[in-house]
Amino acid sequence: MNHLSTTTGQKHPQCYSSQLKPFYHGATSRYTSPSSGKCKRLVVQSVNPSSTSDWNERNVRSNAPLSTRLAYWLTRMIFSPSNETFLWLFVWPLYIIALLLPSKGHPFTIHYKPYLRRFVGQLWAARSPREYSLRAGEDDVRVRHVTHALYPRILVVFDGNTRSWERVDVEAVARRRPYVAVSYRYADVIKFGREAIIERVRYATLDQGFDAYWLDLECLLEDKSQDLFRMSDVYRLASFTLIILTDESMWSDWGSRVWTLPEALLSRELRYMAGNNAVTPISLIQIASLAYRHHDKESQIIHSYGLGKDPLERLARNLQLKEAIWRRESFSSQITSQDGDSQGRYRAEKVYALMGFFEHRILPDPEETELQALARLFMANDNDRIADRMISMLPKDRSAINQWYTNEDEYGAKLWDIEPAVQVIGITSNSSLVLDGCRVAAIRWKNFPSVAFATRRSIRRLLALAAPYVALFFFVTSCTMISIGNQEVSASAGIYGSSSGTSPLVAGGGVILAFSLILLILSPVLTCYAHSGRVVLACPWLIGVKGVISAQEASDHLYGHQMGDSRRTLYTPSGSPLAKPRESDSPFREGHVLQYEAALAAPPFDPIEGHMFTLVDTISGTIYYFRAHRPPTVCLFTGSEGGQGRFVLASEECSRSELRRETVLRMPTFISAHMHTCDWVALGGKPQD
Repeated sequence: MNHLSTTTGQKHPQCYSSQLKPFYHGATSRYTSPSSGKCKRLVVQSVNPSSTSDWNERNVRSNAPLSTRLAYWLTRMIFSPSNETFLWLFVWPLYIIALLLPSKGHPFTIHYKPYLRRFVGQLWAARSPREYSLRAGEDDVRVRHVTHALYPRILVVFDGNTRSWERVDVEAVARRRPYVAVSYRYADVIKFGREAIIERVRYATLDQGFDAYWLDLECLLEDKSQDLFRMSDVYRLASFTLIILTDESMWSDWGSRVWTLPEALLSRELRYMAGNNAVTPISLIQIASLAYRHHDKESQIIHSYGLGKDPLERLARNLQLKEAIWRRESFSSQITSQDGDSQGRYRAEKVYALMGFFEHRILPDPEETELQALARLFMANDNDRIADRMISMLPKDRSAINQWYTNEDEYGAKLWDIEPAVQVIGITSNSSLVLDGCRVAAIRWKNFPSVAFATRRSIRRLLALAAPYVALFFFVTSCTMISIGNQEVSASAGIYGSSSGTSPLVAGGGVILAFSLILLILSPVLTCYAHSGRVVLACPWLIGVKGVISAQEASDHLYGHQMGDSRRTLYTPSGSPLAKPRESDSPFREGHVLQYEAALAAPPFDPIEGHMFTLVDTISGTIYYFRAHRPPTVCLFTGSEGGQGRFVLASEECSRSELRRETVLRMPTFISAHMHTCDWVALGGKPQD
């Protein structure tokens, strides 16, 4: 999806809309307009604008009603005079004009602004066989129905007549013949040579009363994918697994290899031969204490999977197995075939070692990455919805924030704590997950919009709201009365030759004029009071600011200044890594102002975690502080956990029609009902350089 101009000067599209309309622009930060769906350059309001950013920055701007903003300034000058007080007489007429002019704010709606773009590229791998994918083949369709019933393609068998060992590649023979599966240290192959290892294996096999064995040095064919696919069955179906060591001190080196964990856990029985000693049975518990460097972490796996004790939930067990395998070293590039030729490195070898513990497996592909292989494995085994849950987690390691895979959650939640709200339906060639069923909202960055809102009404506020207009009516009426009264006096003087005194209309008009002027002078105060109070309903908006602003500043930018101490925007108690709750000092669940002070004191930019940003949500009236490398323009509801929703904030990479996860916030779940459901979106993957 990345289209750049060529050296010939021909102009090529940089990205495409959801209707496949091409857009031409430079390589700057972009966003999709929620009103037109067009790709536009990102404009960000900032507390301290910078001219060196990849996006346009400008000062924070408010679109609160002009009359409210002018009323607050006039009120402040009345009660707190300053050297700017002389401007009062010039600002006051502008305030009166603003009252009379119709407001041009946004109409009230019940939904956030939509995200009008979808993933328009091809899937690299798809969940459904009906969807076309770039890597789909006949083998993928066939393996969907295979679980644990595959025998080795090749065995090495001893022929008693010729007293020699032969490689047998007839599967029917392998099905009928008991065999020994062999595990070893590759360092011994390098040090002593293949033939020395093979000779020891053959001696031990005959010594134990068997005449067939499986050793990857001899039994891997040129197409290693099929052998990796059935590797778990090779060890499951073996009569026992023989571990070959040079001496007893090599257990730790043997246990550090990727495949040794599934080899041990999947085997019926384990025996080992150290040096020239006799073949000796050994239990999983003994192996764990001798060979595994993380015995404390992996003993639970052994008790649960290998011994059937201390049962774990399947999801927890599979995740522990994954972490245990990832702690080990991969030697896939060193594995050689029976002819001594290198079989090439499988970049996702650890995934293929893990898949033996799952019900459904995937056909190995030497070109795919670990993330692609994991996504395919998780999609093939969707009972636990592992990938669907992982996208809602905020990784502790911020260097992996753009990838969908997450080991540990910054909020301390376990994977099974998250209830996913989306489905992973495929993965792209860039290792991004393609999601279906997302509720999405666009985040506004260029300024604070004019927000339609309602406050708690009262008779006093209604009277205060009407007072400026009543004062204007009385002002016009009094001026009219005075004018008519003066005309009557003039006419009387012309008839009788002398004035008959002050007209009652002039006297009454003067009284009303004085009253209206007093009321007009106090009108700014009344306007501030009328628009004050608790906000009970507001149009849904998500507004972003680069830098840190307080909850009060956010309220002022959204609704204008108010009189009184009603809190219109609150700090989140647990919605971001920077959140701090009020504890025993408050009877209510609310955020502490200390998080604002901490965010304000923190460096504006961190090389690992990025810039400091503020997000304001008008529906819940909550403010969040977070760090990200780019301003997130899209908010996706992906799941829920612990009574809160998980919302992924993502930036857009329009050249690939993909989203990049910038952070994850815990926001009230109910706000997802105010989001529009969108088409497919691609999330994660490697950012474009």
